[in-house]
Parts: sequence; C-alpha cells; structure tokens
Amino acid sequence: MGQPRQAAPIDLEPTPEARRLARKSRRQDNRRQQILRAAREVLLAHGPDAFTMEQVARAADASKAALYYYFQAKEEVVAALAIEALRREVEALSHAVIAAERGVDGLVALIRARVEHYLADPDAFRILYTWAPTLGGSQRLVLAEILPLTAVVSQTLEAKLQRDRKAGLLHPDANPARLAQVAWLTSHGLLSYAMSRPDDASWRPLCDEACATLTRGARP
Repeated sequence: MGQPRQAAPIDLEPTPEARRLARKSRRQDNRRQQILRAAREVLLAHGPDAFTMEQVARAADASKAALYYYFQAKEEVVAALAIEALRREVEALSHAVIAAERGVDGLVALIRARVEHYLADPDAFRILYTWAPTLGGSQRLVLAEILPLTAVVSQTLEAKLQRDRKAGLLHPDANPARLAQVAWLTSHGLLSYAMSRPDDASWRPLCDEACATLTRGARP
C-alpha cells in the first residue's frame, strides 16, 4: 500500500480583502461608540423630551447623514444607550451571583450588587428604567433584550437555589423562580427609594432588613 496522502496545509493568513473589512468594521465600531458617548451627554443634559438627532450630530461632530447610517431615529439611540446600561448591570450581577456560595446568599448578593451598581451610576438607571420606557420605539427595542440578558442571572440564581433545596437548605414551600423575582423587585424598590433621597443613607438599614427578611423566609 502507498503512503497516505497528507492534507494540504491550510493558509490561515487573512487575505488583504479580509484585513480591509476588519479595519472597516473596527472603524465603524469606534465611530458608533463615539456617537453613543456624545448622545449620552446630550441626553443627560436635555432629557428625553428635548433630545434630538440634530443635537447628537453636533455633539459627535458628525453629519446627519453619518448619524443616520448608524441610527434611524432618536429612539434607536436611546435604546442603544439603555441596552449598554443593561449589559453592564447583568455583568455586575452575574459576578455577584456566581461568587455566592449558596442560592440564598445569591439572593442577597443580587440585591446588594444591583443597588450599589446603580447608586454608583444613577444616570444609567435613569436611561434604562426611566427614560427609555417613555419612548415607544426605544422601549420595544430594550424589552427585546431584557428577558434574554436578565435570564442569564435568574437561571444561575435559580440553579443555586435548587441545589439548596436538594441539600435541605431551602424552605420546602419556597419557589426558586419566585424568590429570584422577589430579589429583583426588592432591589428595584430600594433603588427607587435611594435615588429619591440622594443625600440620605436611610436606604442602607432598609436594605439590610429586606435582605434579612428574604433570607429568613427562604431558609427552612
């Protein structure tokens, strides 16, 4: 029998055209981020009602034609800012929940991490939860992202709570999915309270009490 034929080596070097397209994609990504940074400044300065594409174009030093290449309407710009805020939130909460030893600890970690995350960047909270919902098109775009992204955190937390149940560490009547939802809603209420009183730290003992109450209810 003859020697087996060896496969021809695969050329992994990108072609000049592939390199050109990669450079173009990077330039477009960078330009889009520059526009979003300018848009965030405009939105924070003027609010959603007075927010216009003309203002964004001026702030980004771009023509309206260049701006419309990336975004068709102001609702799309606000939605993009809101989705960026949502992704940062999910990243922070994922780290907190994954680091928790048990599911019940994860409930507390989610509440504290979410409150602290947005108190450090209250403008992101306003963009995502206050301003984006006031714009119909923006709200639809954001809602399409919220469930898939937040499901990553919820599913991780629910899996930990299910392990708690098997180990006898969870109250037999406790529902892991509902407990996770309660943690989300509790953090949202605390955030609304804390942001309405920016110079008042009275939210802290309320947060401690909420976490303690949820922990007591979840444990056997």
